[in-house]
Amino acid sequence: MSEGFSAEWLALREPADHAARDPGLAAAASAAVGERRVQRVVDLGCGAGSNLRGFAPKLGPRQHWTLVDFDPRLLEAARAALTRWADRARAEGDALFLEQGGRRIEVAFRQVDLAADPAGPLAGEVDLVTAAALFDLVSQDWLARFSDALAARRLPLYTVLIYDGIERWAPPHPADAAALAAFHAHQAGDKGFGPALRPQAAPPSRRR
Repeated sequence: MSEGFSAEWLALREPADHAARDPGLAAAASAAVGERRVQRVVDLGCGAGSNLRGFAPKLGPRQHWTLVDFDPRLLEAARAALTRWADRARAEGDALFLEQGGRRIEVAFRQVDLAADPAGPLAGEVDLVTAAALFDLVSQDWLARFSDALAARRLPLYTVLIYDGIERWAPPHPADAAALAAFHAHQAGDKGFGPALRPQAAPPSRRR
């Protein structure tokens, strides 16, 4: 799994990413976790922790998140950003304990090469697996191995921000075509998982 995503760029896109989430899908994912005393979530390719900040308010009062990424710089960025986001935060060893909006959230950080080991982070006590802006960057082979591991554990998956190949530009600009071509060229690059699925990761009904 390659490194190279910028924490600054992730921070710039976070408000748009959160606004783009489907509230109905989030509600269904929250219901899938149920009313467990502690809801245990594993977030794959966590980046700077945006998925936790976007989804934790939809979950219950006691949560345990394991943030998984290969880039140690992003894991440190996630720790710092979550500390700023929380009403109160304290570190205890490698763990981070947050209080935010009446919720108590324990956060663990794991540096894992997901390309080599898609099943590893799913071991142990897990109620829900999440990911954001990940599955259009992986290969078909990796996705099949991950799906098999998920099915073997019968774990629910909540994933958002998969590019389906549909673009609408508003207002139009002369540079739209060039920007889109550059985006497609970047997305087609191998992110360490093999040939990226790109829009093929989305359901066929969502693609042109």
